[in-house]
Amino acid sequence: MNQYDKKKLLNYIDAVSFALIDTNLYLDTHPNDKKAMDHFNQYQKARKQALKEYARNFEPLTIDSADIDDHFTWATDSWPWMKRGGC
Repeated sequence: MNQYDKKKLLNYIDAVSFALIDTNLYLDTHPNDKKAMDHFNQYQKARKQALKEYARNFEPLTIDSADIDDHFTWATDSWPWMKRGGC
């Protein structure tokens, strides 16, 4: 993947994250809305998949998308905004 793909994937993660948070807020006041729960689950699945793909091709954006094998690199690698070009 190139830098364009990286930015495109990051924009997608932002969009599904926004949709997930927005749906979550709606569900706070409408907890029995089945259609909203289905949307929430759809956005959550899409976000998890996108975060996993981003981590595999670039670097993890969240701790739960980091692969922890024999060395904990989450805190020792540079953060996305510290890299050349930033987020």
